[in-house]
Amino acid sequence: MASKYDPMKVLKKTKARAGHVCHCCGTPIGKGDVYYCEHVVDKFLHSLRAKKFCAVCFAERGDGLLRT
Repeated sequence: MASKYDPMKVLKKTKARAGHVCHCCGTPIGKGDVYYCEHVVDKFLHSLRAKKFCAVCFAERGDGLLRT
């Protein structure tokens, strides 16, 4: 389902403070690992269900992950 905020989303490099799971491949993201999280560019808007992607998926697909 498309959102009117989709054009404002980018992937932001983040270091995990807790365990997560990659939205694309299901690989566990451990504490201290680098992952990429959806981020809305507007400082007043936040995503409640931001998708998280591992570094391997980001290396393979880049910003194309936002369209999955």
